[in-house]
Amino acid sequence: MISRRLAAIFALAVFFGLVPAAAQPARLDAQKIADGVWFIPGDASKGYCNNIVIEMRDYLIVVDANYPGRARELVRQVHQLSPKPVRFVFDTHAHRDHAYGNIVWTEAGATTFAYQGVADEMDRYEPERWRQTAAVRDDVRSLNLKDAPRPQLLFRQSPFILKDATREVRFYFLGWAHTRGDGFVWLPKERILCTGDAAVNGPRNKLWDANIANWQRVLTQAIAFRPLHVLPGHGDAGGPEILTGQRAFLHDLYATVKQQIDSGKRLAQVVPVFPGRDRNWIPKDPRQDVAITYAEIVQHTPAGALPHEWK
Repeated sequence: MISRRLAAIFALAVFFGLVPAAAQPARLDAQKIADGVWFIPGDASKGYCNNIVIEMRDYLIVVDANYPGRARELVRQVHQLSPKPVRFVFDTHAHRDHAYGNIVWTEAGATTFAYQGVADEMDRYEPERWRQTAAVRDDVRSLNLKDAPRPQLLFRQSPFILKDATREVRFYFLGWAHTRGDGFVWLPKERILCTGDAAVNGPRNKLWDANIANWQRVLTQAIAFRPLHVLPGHGDAGGPEILTGQRAFLHDLYATVKQQIDSGKRLAQVVPVFPGRDRNWIPKDPRQDVAITYAEIVQHTPAGALPHEWK
């Protein structure tokens, strides 16, 4: 009798706010793209990329490990979309905001995987980038690691396919674009394409590790899938205009810089001229994009193969 009275008193205290209730995970901001496919916008203020969750018959696939802080949030929240476990996490490329959360997912029971080029990029640039990031980000530093965790499984033949009775998911490498290891995720039945940073919606990309000339050709291949939905690594979800817009900007950037190089201008003299179609992708200050493109053209070498530092 006493225990029942105490329980009732405690319940009333919680109801009236005298005793704090157990903290509940924040509601996950997820946009349903199709049955069993959700687009989760990243928080740009924290540097987070977008994520995509794909439901299979018995498990979930998450696209991009993200930063450790976001990975921890998603591990707690993803059950709001489906009670099934996350079995696979796919790194679209090696950059920190897409892959540094790998160990959070593996400790939660998932397997991380990627195209071979992602691990190659990590071997090329890590652990220096990891150390630089840990110096400025608490979520990376909190892992107490000296190097970036690599994806556990790698594929070399494209496409790599996961398939069951409910859905087929294809993972493609189409060539060196934003990085040497860019992976695309294609759902053929639903005609949904996840692009990582090979195509973003807005002026949210960086060209340091890119092959700018070939990037345009990679996007032409992606456009040939004829997707209905395009889910980018950054920016809002949309349709094929994300692919065509990203490709047009890269084409016009390359063309305006090359034209002025051919006319004899040095880097300091180059003033980029963009048509109106590029408005959504032009950064406020395009000088960095111009400098990287200039270096690729005059040195006849992909920008990402030239000596450079992550900034």
